[in-house]
Amino acid sequence: MLRITIKKEGKNARVLRLEGKICQEWIKELEAEISQGLDEGKKIILDFSEVGFMDEEAADMINRFPLQNVEKRNGSLFIRTMLKIDDRGEK
Repeated sequence: MLRITIKKEGKNARVLRLEGKICQEWIKELEAEISQGLDEGKKIILDFSEVGFMDEEAADMINRFPLQNVEKRNGSLFIRTMLKIDDRGEK
């Protein structure tokens, strides 16, 4: 199960706090939330601090979004590896 909590961060950013597992059955819901924010001209910040698992399909979907519009924060070593994030920022 995936829980998405939406928070505002300033006027131009939306934080999606993600909890649980991100896998095939939840990809469309997460993709819709990201796309809606981008369509509204917002920067999207994805907070992975409470994500325990992510499958390859989910990581591929998230990694398709432009880095300048979708920021990836926090997460375990497993999540950071799936999303190609190192300790100095995104690759």
